[in-house]
This record gives sequence, C-alpha cells and structure tokens, in this order.
Amino acid sequence: MPHGAREADALLVRTVPVRAYATINTRAHRAPHRTLKIPSLPSSPHFSVPIFLPKIFLSLLFLLLLVCRAPAADLPREFEVTPTILTNPPPFLTQIHVPDALCAAVNDTASLLVVGHRSTSNQHLAVFRLDATGRPGTNPTWLTLPKPAVLATNANYPLGLLFHPRLPLLYVWQDINGPPADKQEKNPAFTNYLEFDHLLIYAIKNGALELIETAAHGPSFHVGLLGGTIGLDHTATTLFVPNSLGGTWDEAGIGYYALDDQGLPQDPDQATVQARPKTSARLPLPITKAARTLAAVQRKRTHRYYPSGAGWFAGSQAMVMGGYSGCMVADFNQGSLRQSWFNLPDHLGNCFIAGHPQLPAIYLALQNSPRLFQIAHADGFVSLLPQVATVTNAHFLGTPVVLPKLARVAVGGVRSLHLFGLQPDGRLDGRVEQLALPSTAVKGLAWSEKHTRLYVAVDKPN
Repeated sequence: MPHGAREADALLVRTVPVRAYATINTRAHRAPHRTLKIPSLPSSPHFSVPIFLPKIFLSLLFLLLLVCRAPAADLPREFEVTPTILTNPPPFLTQIHVPDALCAAVNDTASLLVVGHRSTSNQHLAVFRLDATGRPGTNPTWLTLPKPAVLATNANYPLGLLFHPRLPLLYVWQDINGPPADKQEKNPAFTNYLEFDHLLIYAIKNGALELIETAAHGPSFHVGLLGGTIGLDHTATTLFVPNSLGGTWDEAGIGYYALDDQGLPQDPDQATVQARPKTSARLPLPITKAARTLAAVQRKRTHRYYPSGAGWFAGSQAMVMGGYSGCMVADFNQGSLRQSWFNLPDHLGNCFIAGHPQLPAIYLALQNSPRLFQIAHADGFVSLLPQVATVTNAHFLGTPVVLPKLARVAVGGVRSLHLFGLQPDGRLDGRVEQLALPSTAVKGLAWSEKHTRLYVAVDKPN
C-alpha cells in the first residue's frame, strides 16, 4: 500500500449541509451577459400564424424544442466518447516552444506569460512579453530558480505558477530531486535539503520579474515530488501550498500562510484562517527579503498520499484541493479550517482539479487515465454525484484549464490536447475534440481571458 494511506479514509465522505444543496438550486450564479437571438420561422405557403398568437411565442417554442432535442439533454451521468480529431489547431490556440514544460501562467494586466519547465541548464522560467493582441515574443527572458549550494548537482524544477489577482506578484512552487518521500525521514543526506525554499515570490517591476521573498523550507516539507501547485483563497489573503508534512512522516499535508497587504507571508495572530477584507491599494514591495522575518507555515493533515495540493479552487466559503482519488474540501466557516474528503469510488490515482470562475462546477482530471470528472459545488462545498467522461485512447496529464468565453475545458495528455464542451450550467455536454501536439507530455497550459487565447507549451517549434 502506498505511503500515507489510511484504511478509514474511505469512510471520510462529507455529508453536505442541506443549505448547500438548496444553494445550488436556488442561488443565482452570475455569468457574463449573453444576448439571445431568437430564430425566425421559415415562411411557407401552407403555414400562417394565427392573429391571436404572436410570432415571438412560436419562436420561443421553436427554440425550446431545439434545446430539448440537443444531445446533452440525453447525456447519461457516466459516458464514453470518441473524440473528434482536429487536423488544424483552432484559432484561439497559441503554441509556445518551451520543451518539457510543467506549468504556465498568464497575467493579462502586466501582459506577461510565464512557462516553467524541467531543464538541466538552470533555465527554469521562460518569461514572454505579450503584444496588444496577446501574441508572445519569440525570445523570452529566462530565469534561474535558486537552490542551496550544497544541492548544486541536484536538478530543481517549477511545479506551480500563480499570479496574484490584484497585486503585481507571481508565486512559484518548486521542488528538487531527492530521496523517495517515504525514505526521507531517516536519510542521513536529508539535512542538505532543509534550506531548500519551495516557495518563491517574484514582483513584477517594469515588465520584468524580480525575486523578493523565499519561504517553505525545513523538515515540514518533502522533496523530489512531481506534483503539487499553489492556490489563493477567495479573498486572496491566504496562500495554500502543497506537500507539507501530515500527522506522520509518510502522510501528506497542506500548508498555508496568512498574507499581508503586500501579498507576502506573515505570521498570523492565531492558528486559524481568518477572512479579511480585500485590499485594492498596491503598496510598495520590499526590495529584498533580508529585512523580513520569514513567516512560519501552518499545516493541516489530509489523511492522504503524496502529492497534495494538485490544483486548487477557491469557493466563497470553502477551498477545494486536488489529491489522491478525489479532492479535499476545507471549510472556513467561523474562522476554522475543518476539512473532509470527497472520494471518487473505484478510481485510484492523483486527481488534478480546476474550477469554473463563473459557474458552480469543478473539473478533475484523473492522471494517467482517460477520465475527466465534473462535480457541482455550492460556494466551494462539493455536492451531488459527478459526471464521468471516459475518452477513447486518452491519457490525461496535468491540471485542467477552463476557457469560460469558449464554454470549454482543456486537458493535456500524451502528445495531445483535449477540449471538452460545456453546457450553460458548466456540465460536460459530451463533445470532445483532440489535437495532436509535438510534446511528450502536454502540461504547460494557460488561458488569457483578455485575449481569448489558450497558450500551450510544446517541445518542438510549431
């Protein structure tokens, strides 16, 4: 049995409060305004509209019949689908040449695209400037992620990139080659890893990235893992990090930092996550981290395997974290951090998640499998049974990316990209498109809402 397992975990399925179920049926989930065009009925010499029935009623009836006849209306909860093969990339797809990419993020305000990849040349982050149309330049700026001198021969690599939604900051989560996670506790060489900082914080200054803070080191974190990302809560005042130590050395946990008004970790006043008001002002950032006392990370158990924090979604009342065979729901009510686990029965393996920014839907990609799950949620509390899409000959890798304007979800795989169609409520509609790409593992995906572009890192130039 893999390390970190607990036999009782299979029973830890949260019973969602009644109010959560009621919310998902009654709360108005606001979506971008859409203008509905009513189709007109075709003219016919054998058909005339009675003068007592306005044409608009018939047009609405016609539209209703079309919706009811749509394939999604008859879609079962679990379904198999053979994807439509695309011979040409769709117009919204932009390919970037960054080999062995592991993650990507875009900042529409600063017009920056950052792609992290695994490299033996100490070039870890490719920083692209975007033009007015969202097209990246051909020559990126390369950044090297720091590591202790004692680990100079160990390759380090980025796993997660996250821009702050309001402040000019980029959070980076990195890892480094090391002993297996279940053999690190008593490994005599593990002391060399205690000064390795997993969390790096860069400030955006004059269109460039400048390292201003490092954190998340010491015996509270494992090394050598290939999964784990970072996430912000709904108010962007708490930063969640993966792969922390759980109750025992072989159990995965999560860590979290309270952030100050500058978006930097601080020692909280008490050992609970507190909801704080949003900050609109952009305060000046410190020049170096030397003048700051590094905050200590707070930790919570997951009762699950490594890695933890495989994608995050921030609901208004709860935080959802991807993990082994499901996702964890962390409850922020009354200032506490209570959590429970939502299991996917009979589906073993790591699940990477993403949430729709406008609709009550979360998407889970089961790694190294052909299955994508869609789960409804209310304010972050997952509920109801998931949709399960099994795609013929698919092999999913990495974190899903939601494309709100296009009503799609993108999921990378082995030498391919999959695009899932969405219904108006965020559920899968049964349509899947597949595009072959020159990459062994398609993981570097980022979506620009401003430019309606999906950036995908590839191993070879397009």
